[in-house]
Amino acid sequence: MANLNSVQTTQLGDNFFAMAKLVGNYRMENSATLTSKQNDQLKEVHRKLSDYADDLFTSSAILVMNDVQNSLETITKLTTQIKATYTNLQKVQKAINIATSGVKLGAAIFSKNPAAIKVAVKGLGDALK
Repeated sequence: MANLNSVQTTQLGDNFFAMAKLVGNYRMENSATLTSKQNDQLKEVHRKLSDYADDLFTSSAILVMNDVQNSLETITKLTTQIKATYTNLQKVQKAINIATSGVKLGAAIFSKNPAAIKVAVKGLGDALK
């Protein structure tokens, strides 16, 4: 996995998630005709595929944070600007925009989506202008 970037790792996670979903749907749609053993086998495969997807998304998040190490410095600078800006704000809408951008950044980080994190960092910077 060391040779994959965060986007590639996320794509793999998406693929494993799709496979897990297909297996789960198949199992549910055919539950009436499956033997107990077949049901158990599909249940186990579904679980393993889901676990692989989760692990890949977690790995992607780690890679994202490595990829955006420079962005962490930017986030720190933006946070400092937010502190200074909030004390002098005259426009309520700007305060709302800054706060909303901060929430979007948090959501992007927890979504483990590299593209969303980059967009959210830019959005926070734009809101501070």
